[in-house]
Amino acid sequence: MISKRRIHLFLFVICLPILTAFETMAGTVTLAWNANSEQDIAGYRVHYGTVVLPYNKVFDVKTTTTATVVSLLRGVTYTFAITAYNTAGVESAYSAPVSCTVGSSRLIPTAVLANISSRTFVQTGENVMIGGFIVDGIVAKKVAVRAIGPSLAAAGVSGAMTDPVLQIVDSTGAVIATNDGWNIPGEGVSAYGLAPTDPREPALVANLLPGAYSAIVSGQGNSSGVALFELYDLDAATGRIANISTRSRVESGDNVMIGGFILGGTTGTDVIIRAIGPSLVPNGVTDALLDPTLELYDSNGALLASNDNWRSDQESAIIATTVPPTDDREAAIVGTLAPGAYSAVVRGANGATGVALVEVYALN
Repeated sequence: MISKRRIHLFLFVICLPILTAFETMAGTVTLAWNANSEQDIAGYRVHYGTVVLPYNKVFDVKTTTTATVVSLLRGVTYTFAITAYNTAGVESAYSAPVSCTVGSSRLIPTAVLANISSRTFVQTGENVMIGGFIVDGIVAKKVAVRAIGPSLAAAGVSGAMTDPVLQIVDSTGAVIATNDGWNIPGEGVSAYGLAPTDPREPALVANLLPGAYSAIVSGQGNSSGVALFELYDLDAATGRIANISTRSRVESGDNVMIGGFILGGTTGTDVIIRAIGPSLVPNGVTDALLDPTLELYDSNGALLASNDNWRSDQESAIIATTVPPTDDREAAIVGTLAPGAYSAVVRGANGATGVALVEVYALN
């Protein structure tokens, strides 16, 4: 009878890069594990894929305790596990998994922030909407970005922006892409089923190298109004969107800041959500929101958590993330969230208004 104990799997050689005849980077991973002690062991199977479970590839290695997996894609994170089976065909449980990012000396966690959005009242100057995000990995990641305005009116949003403009800016401040109407020549969002419903709404697809980026949403002709910024990860297996933020002016009523995000994966993800205001003042932001509050809702509109001053609740857990707010008046929520859609709402305490920043960090 096969043992219930799990096999101990070692990552023997990490991601040795090779070059194919087509000048594309592939990778090789060599695995080694301890032999099962039963006398009737017939062989082992290697299970792997770009998510932990279910593994989408498997092959048999008979009675050897090493295996080499080839033709892996550079920049993609794979997870491996081993099972043993006996002469009666009974298979063991998976070994503890190990993961590797091909071509990298460090493990890049699999993507969990699959879709990100922020809705706010967009004004002019410092009060435009700025959506920040970080691409983590070693190769370019394909994303789609959209700025929605006129379509919000049909959804019952009053004061919707009639003609939003979208720019993507890199960490140097250089504009690397811009759009004012989504239906432009070349590779566009329609191929991914993401075309906006109004031709005045901008959207584009971009391949972004690892780094920090900002998406700036403003109004054509310095117009104002409620707009929605959205970012879609079109290549979840390669790198990840490590964290997202949105900076804009927080008003009252329907014009508060709403940051939406979708968590992918198959298990819970540790996240921290922050509402930043006073810390913006030393960075030259005038009229910062001096006492932001934060609320977290699930996809059914149920309130999951709320916070005003971050030290008042979860202080030790927030400090443990290593990214606590720097001002005690700022708000934060930390927790493990199941896969699904969530909204973070930033308001001013006692109806105050001002410029604020909402951030979501995936802590995996």
